[in-house]
Amino acid sequence: MRTRPLRTALLRCVLLGLPVLLAATGCRSPGALEDAGAARPVRSHPSPQPLWSSLPSPVPIVQPGQRDGREAPVPLPGLAADTLAGTDARTVLAADPALGPEERAALEHGCTGCEVRPAQYRDLDGDGSPELLTAVLFDAAPDAPRAVLHVYALRERRVLPVLAVAVLPSFGAETVGTDLIVREPTAPSVERSLTYRWSEDRLVLVDQRVKVLGPGVDVSGCPPVETCGSVVLIAPTPVPSATPTAPPAAGPTVAPAPAAPGGAAVRPVPTRTR
Repeated sequence: MRTRPLRTALLRCVLLGLPVLLAATGCRSPGALEDAGAARPVRSHPSPQPLWSSLPSPVPIVQPGQRDGREAPVPLPGLAADTLAGTDARTVLAADPALGPEERAALEHGCTGCEVRPAQYRDLDGDGSPELLTAVLFDAAPDAPRAVLHVYALRERRVLPVLAVAVLPSFGAETVGTDLIVREPTAPSVERSLTYRWSEDRLVLVDQRVKVLGPGVDVSGCPPVETCGSVVLIAPTPVPSATPTAPPAAGPTVAPAPAAPGGAAVRPVPTRTR
């Protein structure tokens, strides 16, 4: 019969193919690296795909010379410059037709308590060129001093007024990045903070905060931060008062051991109980 040669041939094929199979699969050991095949392609984040892209993009309806309902800044007449850095503040203020009579009198004639603060130069619109900041302090009425903070920018050699805001003469100002922050002490222990930020073609008010600096103002019932419209009231967090602690309870007093002759203490002899 031919069954034996057939079985022998099958067995021989299995024995010959087993090493090849072991070499292809290998022996998996814990923590070993193995090839799991080709990785899936990484999909990029979907990007906006406009509909009807052949149509022109919508343009906001803005009246000529206006931005969001506000008139565009008008260049100062008769004044041109290549840069505002180093420009005298009085020269720029004198060319500004929007100055009030009190400011112009303080600028031209001077008065008791009047002051024109020296120009400061800070980049507030992020274009790399500095804007000019100055302020005029004057007496609007007896016992009512006032001040106006001015900021000017330069566009194509033209000087533009981008901010004019009335402030208290005791105001302080600083810049944080491109933000302009004005601080005013409005009352004892109370400070108002105004933050101005560049928007299109000028500086606009973006944040207003009233900060209580001490116990001189009654803030009972107010949370540490309270929002009223665009004004944020920041009150100091009340300090918890110390709670008096009760004195420790008196424990049993232990009488001192009687002294033995020579000053040594005599230890009590323990009693045995049956």
